[in-house]
Amino acid sequence: MLSLNELAKEGKLEKTGAKPKLPIKVDGVSSETLDVYKIPLEYLYYNDKNGRIATGISQYQDELHPANDQENPRYNNFVAKLIEQDNSSALKRTEKSIQESGQQVYGYVLDDGRIVDGNRRFTALRDIHQSTGRTVYFEAVVLPFSYDNTTERAKIKKLELAIQMGVEERQNYDPVDLAVDIYQTTSGNDPIMTQADYAVDSHMRHTEVKKYYDGAVYMKKFLEFIGAPESNFNIIKESKVWSLFYEMGKSLSKNFGNDSESQVRKNETMNSYFGVILYQIHVGVSGNTARTHIREYSKNIVNSGNNEDFNDDVADMVDDLSDSLQDDEIHDTSDLMQSLTDENETVEALGDTFDSYMRNARNSESVDKFIRNIKQNVKYYHDLNEDGGLIGTLRYNEVSEDQLKELQKYMRDLNQLSKELFSKYGDEIR
Repeated sequence: MLSLNELAKEGKLEKTGAKPKLPIKVDGVSSETLDVYKIPLEYLYYNDKNGRIATGISQYQDELHPANDQENPRYNNFVAKLIEQDNSSALKRTEKSIQESGQQVYGYVLDDGRIVDGNRRFTALRDIHQSTGRTVYFEAVVLPFSYDNTTERAKIKKLELAIQMGVEERQNYDPVDLAVDIYQTTSGNDPIMTQADYAVDSHMRHTEVKKYYDGAVYMKKFLEFIGAPESNFNIIKESKVWSLFYEMGKSLSKNFGNDSESQVRKNETMNSYFGVILYQIHVGVSGNTARTHIREYSKNIVNSGNNEDFNDDVADMVDDLSDSLQDDEIHDTSDLMQSLTDENETVEALGDTFDSYMRNARNSESVDKFIRNIKQNVKYYHDLNEDGGLIGTLRYNEVSEDQLKELQKYMRDLNQLSKELFSKYGDEIR
């Protein structure tokens, strides 16, 4: 097995002369004994324990196995493409900087060549080598640790988190990747570290770490619910619905206890959440808008006396949807979108029930809110009229004659209802 430290002892790795300073104290490592080496690229491989990479390769975990380019370049090639897609502009800047001035910031690698820090720099160097044919090296500190040694994993993770805090801005870490990193670091029978330790080492609040962990738990349960591999987190990432699981975890933790009866109601509500999330994905609601919707659902239905009624009303639809998706064998986001399209009738029925409950909940809060809701609906139809009767990028050549007739019917119904309501409000004034 490859050992970079052995190669260094044998004089087969060249020192750069730089003397690194570790960002934190780590038992068994002294800055005085560390050097930065010029390491041939073929000795190195990407760290599958890193949250970003773990998310990217999750759906291929049975096909891809961590290996350096000497053993099997397929793994590194695949991860390199993920990094290029994730932030191509940043990678280009790094590549340009290295070509003009050389590698300015050294990385950190483990004894077997696993990269703990420096994925983007390593990727840029691989691109430079492949495009120019030049021999280039990754300049890095070789740590005397290995993931094969369970007692050293916590030290590796502590150092990785410390480096991230010093080199990368936390907000650049995709929340799905962060949740996955927290989950795989702090879960299982033999976790690398506790949630409290992760919070300290990552400079996060313990309560926030717990919320990310819970979000990861519900992501896994959701993937099981739709019949996808439970580690295929890319489906969540590509659908841009992470915040729904984050909010869901907070709500379920707040509203349900640990007794058996409460757990039954919690599981029923969890499935209802999954149904609502699938409806949001189906109609293309994501990001901040989807987060607002799920927060309102948590507030107006889950955290109210209407929760059990809502669960009862959608239970059959949610079960049917889950069964259909599992029968379809969901492997990726496109599979999920196609299956939801095939189950349009069930998804729309679930959505109608959801919208009805939400509308009733909103309208019952106050007269002012009731008026605001009417005002928002008026604004929607005003904007629709201003945009020629269609929304977004839709064009009339995309609408069939039958669909136009259906729209006309709804407009006639809306016109009639508005007249009747106008009369009712007028009667009340008199």
